[in-house]
Amino acid sequence: MSILKITGIIIIILGLILRFLDLKGYLKNKERIAILNWALDSESGMSIELPAAKEFMKKFSPPQGEDINNLTHLTKSVMNYEIGGILNASVNYMRKDNSRTSHVATLVEIRAWANKSPYPWIAWWLTLIGLIALLGNWYNTG
Repeated sequence: MSILKITGIIIIILGLILRFLDLKGYLKNKERIAILNWALDSESGMSIELPAAKEFMKKFSPPQGEDINNLTHLTKSVMNYEIGGILNASVNYMRKDNSRTSHVATLVEIRAWANKSPYPWIAWWLTLIGLIALLGNWYNTG
């Protein structure tokens, strides 16, 4: 076997492994998942000093005109079904005077953000590069 063929096969295998790990959730951002779990399960606010809250602030910044130094926590407003379970939730920031900002994210937005991964395209690009290497090997030997 040529080096090009071996390299192509190895790259394809790496791309498939990366895609599998991403599909199984091993490559998800733990801080984003922590925010989603907080939104679904927590009974209290979350300090903005925590790493998960800082990650949240990168995507869902405080409303315009809010002083970040005046904010202390993430809070949420939850609407539940009568029998149980969350119908919807909206997240906002709490100020030092215990007032809340306007809502910055809904549960639907947080769920989509938490489950989004940058890795699927990397896996597909690796697989494509491996395929090109294999085709290059086939072309050179043909």
